[in-house]
Amino acid sequence: PRINQNVPVVGVKNENLVARKWDELEKDMQNALQNGVVHYPGTALPGDNGNVVITGHSSYYAWDSGNFKDVFALLHEVKMGDKVVVYFNQKKFIYEVFDIKTVSPKDVDVLAPTNSEQLTLITCTPIGTNLRRLIVTARLVEKG
Repeated sequence: PRINQNVPVVGVKNENLVARKWDELEKDMQNALQNGVVHYPGTALPGDNGNVVITGHSSYYAWDSGNFKDVFALLHEVKMGDKVVVYFNQKKFIYEVFDIKTVSPKDVDVLAPTNSEQLTLITCTPIGTNLRRLIVTARLVEKG
């Protein structure tokens, strides 16, 4: 609610992830990002125990098609304790932010499975670059 976004979460097939075809996976992700934010393939789904990872653009080429090229531009305004609401399979999942940090793009530990239900939001930072990744992590506090 803090950044006033209501965005579709788009899925990407995990075939290229399983086959370790990283360039093809990146193409799949970039194509999907034109239609919303992307659930990272191979990570948990809401309602499953584990790490639900969702990524979105903070800024992208002005000439690029799609309505979601800056959907996470205000993600840096999210604060500890803020709520993030996700709807999946006609169920509402409310998460509470407990960690905010920036990491190197090579730090893929943020994609790792967890023993509890959590949500990880990822975008590039600073806005207009892809130098670092802003990571917002939230724990599930309510589902229904």
